[in-house]
Amino acid sequence: MPSVTQRLSAHREPTTVRMVVQCPAHASTLREGPALSDGSGAGWLVFLCRVHAEDLPEWAGVATHTDRASTPCGSVMDFRPVEQVLRSHANLWLTSLTGVCADAGDGVWTDVLAEAERVLRARLTRAGAEDSPLQSIAMMIGLARRSAELGDLGQVASSLGYCEMLTLGLEPWREDGRTPRARADSDAVGPRILGFFTHD
Repeated sequence: MPSVTQRLSAHREPTTVRMVVQCPAHASTLREGPALSDGSGAGWLVFLCRVHAEDLPEWAGVATHTDRASTPCGSVMDFRPVEQVLRSHANLWLTSLTGVCADAGDGVWTDVLAEAERVLRARLTRAGAEDSPLQSIAMMIGLARRSAELGDLGQVASSLGYCEMLTLGLEPWREDGRTPRARADSDAVGPRILGFFTHD
């Protein structure tokens, strides 16, 4: 009998795998995202522990399931088309961190990422923060920009997924292990965030 994860993923390979919560626990709940328009199955699956299962409004699902696997809390299998995945990164953390919207430069990812990298490098220069996690994020955004220039949006998504994990280590820190996000994974705009998440 197939597991819940196998059934919901319909044996598809995810576009990318993400980590959206910094939590040492294993998941006990599987949250199912909205179905993809092509009918192939859920757009994403997020694995959450008992504590985080009642949280994470940025990943509002359509159903929840009991998960008995040993998947780390906060893991996401994202099956959406790569363009949607990139917009999700922009909505959830990139715009909050840099002030650069996905629509900047007419939505051309090379332009969006080049501007985001410029903003972070300028912030690092002003702060003189050589060992800051922002240094690694800026480097990975630069790598993502170069991948976008080559037309490899899958690699862009992988690089931004690594950046997303790094944002979990930035201040301001929340007690629930998540970095505050300025936007939900939708078109709704939320409040600006202070500290590292104040853009130029």
